[in-house]
Amino acid sequence: MPITRRTFLARTALVAGAFAAWGLSGERLRWLVSGALAPAPVGPLRESAAEVLRLTVVALLDARVETGHYVARFRWRAEHVSGARALYERFERAMDRAARAAGETSFRAARPETRRRLLEAVRLEGGATRVRRTLLDRDALRFARWVTRDVFECFAATDAWVLAGYDAWPGMPRAIARVAKPAKPDGPGGAS
Repeated sequence: MPITRRTFLARTALVAGAFAAWGLSGERLRWLVSGALAPAPVGPLRESAAEVLRLTVVALLDARVETGHYVARFRWRAEHVSGARALYERFERAMDRAARAAGETSFRAARPETRRRLLEAVRLEGGATRVRRTLLDRDALRFARWVTRDVFECFAATDAWVLAGYDAWPGMPRAIARVAKPAKPDGPGGAS
C-alpha cells in the first residue's frame, strides 16, 4: 500500500521524536526538566538587577502595588538561596538583551507596554510551550518558575488581600496593631 509523502514525513518525524526522547533518558532528561537552581554563590543582589525585578513586578501585576516586599523577597533569596543571585542576574541580562532587540536601550529604560510584551516570553504556560522551552530555552523555563511564578505567589499572599478590600494581608504587623487598638469613644465624654 503506497503512502503519501506527507504521511511518510509525519511518521518519520514521530519515530525521530521517539528516538530523541529515548536518547534523553536518565541524567540528561532530569537535567532538562529539573526545576532546581544550579549551585552558585550567594550574596547581595546588584541594584540594577533589583531594579529590573521591581519593574518586572510592576509590569506583571499591572496594578498599583507596593513593590518593596517583592524586592525584599528577591534580595533575601539572592543572599540565602544557592543559585538565586546568579539566576536574577541572568534574568537582568536576558531582559536587557530582549529590550535591545525590541529597539529600546535597556529593560529599565523601556516603555511599560514594551516591558509587558517582553515578559510574555517568560510567562508560565503548559503544554507545547513548556516542552519547547524545556528543550530549546531552559533559561525561560527557569525565569518562569523562579521570577514570574514567585511574583504571582507573593501577590496572592499579600497584595491580593488588599485589592480584595482587606486593610492588610495576613501576618502584616499593621493589621495586628489595628485589631489590638481599643475603639475610640463616641463623644468627648466617652460612649453614651
